[in-house]
Amino acid sequence: MRNRWIAVMLLVCGFVMLDDRCRAEASLELPHPGEDTITLLENTSVYGDQLKEVGLLGPQTLKILKTREVRWGHGEGYKRPIYLVSTWLGDRWIAPNRALLGNPQPFVKKLDLSGIESLYNDPLLTEPSGGQLAPQIVTTKAKWDNLYLIETRSGDKWIRPINPFLEGIREVQEDVELLNLTPLMRHPYGLETGSSLSPQTVKVKEVWNNWHQIDSWLGPVWFKLYEADAVDARHILDVNFGYQHIDEKDPKLTHMTVNVNLGPKWREVNEAMTIDFKFNWYNKNGERVAASRTGRVELNGAEKHSVDLLVDGSLDQWYAYATVQIVRINDKKAPELDASAAMDIVDPEHPKFRLGNVSVRQDGEFSIINGQFELDTKGSHQVKGRITFTDQKSQVMGTVPLELITDADNPSKGIPFSFECVFSGNLKYYATVKLEVDSITSLN
Repeated sequence: MRNRWIAVMLLVCGFVMLDDRCRAEASLELPHPGEDTITLLENTSVYGDQLKEVGLLGPQTLKILKTREVRWGHGEGYKRPIYLVSTWLGDRWIAPNRALLGNPQPFVKKLDLSGIESLYNDPLLTEPSGGQLAPQIVTTKAKWDNLYLIETRSGDKWIRPINPFLEGIREVQEDVELLNLTPLMRHPYGLETGSSLSPQTVKVKEVWNNWHQIDSWLGPVWFKLYEADAVDARHILDVNFGYQHIDEKDPKLTHMTVNVNLGPKWREVNEAMTIDFKFNWYNKNGERVAASRTGRVELNGAEKHSVDLLVDGSLDQWYAYATVQIVRINDKKAPELDASAAMDIVDPEHPKFRLGNVSVRQDGEFSIINGQFELDTKGSHQVKGRITFTDQKSQVMGTVPLELITDADNPSKGIPFSFECVFSGNLKYYATVKLEVDSITSLN
């Protein structure tokens, strides 16, 4: 197989100079694709500083010197990136329509294909294998921009899905309880079937984000457990995120508006509920990227309210999952803490810090770990470490980062505090938990 991005290639003769004469150039040794490279898949126009077209480049790999966004198209146009690369005319700009950034990266995930896809022997899609894949779930080995290397019976092949597909699907055999009347869909974000399921327990075969697939009298169908951006463990609140902006004086602080209403079954409670709540945002690795301060709302029935919150951290970076924590209901502390629970999960190197009352619930592709901790040291401290979950065969199911801060009023021994962690994957059926503490730092 000829790998064009490392082969010697000719720039096309059509690189037009100002006198309109065609000029042939000597062959160039192309760099390997890397972190700051772009591989052109077709002839691509070259532009000067005023974005006036001055020539043409053939398919090849180029080093990116600079990237910026410009308005493109008629009228106000639309924003798109352009790239500064080296040519024999000097450094010039390109705005390719078909190109690949960087290089192939290891990427092992399940991909659910909804249509027929052609197979290729190379990532530039210049060598069709002659084969096709019917709609099915495939396992990827690498990813390059919007291309995927997958395992097939005839060896590893490249695909560029042109039909809707689901990246990161998880095949399961899990029981999921439906608490409300649940609409059924042919495909996530696709056409509705017009049918629904009443509250019951169903056997789920596939999970993608917050979507679940089951077999039904209609064939394979999908449903969502909830429509909101985030809900709490008991689905007391439905929360959707609204306007947000960075604080003018403190860039580590975000102002955010959230729209809040009661969950479906709580709307039937015929009395006002005063609820104190807060949020946590996590990336795909389970690391907390932001946390809100506590907000309060009073709701009754199907009422909706907007609440302004302060968030410690920036939400500009992409997050994968958000949780809601109920702090108080009608001025009574949420009953998650159990002072009588055994606090027996300990790192022998740090015996003053203990975990207990650990539980795991599954929400789509994420496991939410809740529990409580004690620290036998007065005042505010930051604890960093990790929790490892193993199955009945002592095989590691997953390791979750742990970062906690104790209250400044912590009186020391005997007072439990709640904690929460998130893991992308299924830890629901764990057998044992191991705690490892990296550091305990005073914040006083």
